[in-house]
Amino acid sequence: MKNSTRKTFRFGRFNLTVLTNEVMVFYAGRDKIYFKRFYLSAPRFSKKIAFALLIAVFISLAVLYSGLKAPGPDREIAQVVDPLADDDREKNRILLSENTDYSTPDESRALVISEHVVAPGENLSAIAKQYGISIDTICGSNNLTSYDFIREGVHLKIPNKDGIIYRMKDGNNIAGIAERYRVSLEKIIAENRIENPDFVPVDAVLFIPDAKPQNIVNGFMWPCSIRVITCGYGWRQNPFNAEYREFHQGLDIRARYEWVRSSKYGKVTYTGWLGGYGKTIVIAHPGGWKTLYGHLSKIIVRPGQYVKQGQSIGKSGNTGRSTGPHLHFEITKYGSHTNPYSHLKKSRI
Repeated sequence: MKNSTRKTFRFGRFNLTVLTNEVMVFYAGRDKIYFKRFYLSAPRFSKKIAFALLIAVFISLAVLYSGLKAPGPDREIAQVVDPLADDDREKNRILLSENTDYSTPDESRALVISEHVVAPGENLSAIAKQYGISIDTICGSNNLTSYDFIREGVHLKIPNKDGIIYRMKDGNNIAGIAERYRVSLEKIIAENRIENPDFVPVDAVLFIPDAKPQNIVNGFMWPCSIRVITCGYGWRQNPFNAEYREFHQGLDIRARYEWVRSSKYGKVTYTGWLGGYGKTIVIAHPGGWKTLYGHLSKIIVRPGQYVKQGQSIGKSGNTGRSTGPHLHFEITKYGSHTNPYSHLKKSRI
């Protein structure tokens, strides 16, 4: 069931936000904002009873807090503290860090092809993350047609680089393969140490590096298929407390547990939990650019991995400090934030 119905009630310093399947409670204390989420999975009549009880409890707490913390003649009224201030400082520290800068891939790394036997419960995204390659590479190298299903016990050939393992067929030639996969002939010859490119025997196994173009479009592509912006770049009222204004450094894009893709070719330089931004990915791109993807429910890439434009990197979600499932997306250049929409609107993909 979609978690879309939203109502907000205020009781002094308490805010109650009611969604279809959950209730979020906020208390603006003297030093910080306290937050608690209650999930409602009971039948409809039980939800009403549970919500009534929650209101009664928090009205009682509001009365109690007003008695304990009411400002006297010699005490100042507490100011609302930015609940994301620490998260933004940590996020910006990560974006400015040299550890998340772009660096070119090591082209001298020798090709190694491993064999992986699919274990019970494994999926392609987990296997791709384990080896630091794309799902495209696994599917292309093993002639798989589904990204979502793989049978237990299947033997997979896993290269240590992104590309495709290709078996030569009768009538094939290297020049035709290079044109088909948009890879330079010299790169295929060097990668496979081919002495005579005019004669490669049938059934010879070749590795076609970067068999898909690194960038599909110039600039940045939309990071998910949905293009509905629920909150733009710039000043806004805090979604959890209307008394506080904050600068929103990215775009919130409506995406309910959808696949998120890399907006541009680059190197994954950060993955993990980032405070109120939840599960987050940072990708560094040539030219000083970086993109950030927040509130994810699933991450299928790892730091150090190179990703092509349009390659799946995770799924949108509701992790961290979020009012519902969506994607928080940012673009920076040399550490300075820029409005992502001014770059995305040029892309039709």
